[in-house]
Amino acid sequence: MNFGQWMAIDIPPEKLFKLEEDCRRLESAPDIGNLAAMLLRQNYRQQQLLQSAVHEIARLELHIMQG
Repeated sequence: MNFGQWMAIDIPPEKLFKLEEDCRRLESAPDIGNLAAMLLRQNYRQQQLLQSAVHEIARLELHIMQG
């Protein structure tokens, strides 16, 4: 894996569609809908990036232990 490649998260289309459905439902709220939808999108991407980072750390630790 190239340096920093783990930060390019790949979200399956079905999960993106579900996220977008949830966001659009939030956006229909009159007062805070847009803010809630933005926060939901941001939170989901942060979760994916954190999961990717944990996997990369585990891979590197395994590489060190084998090396």
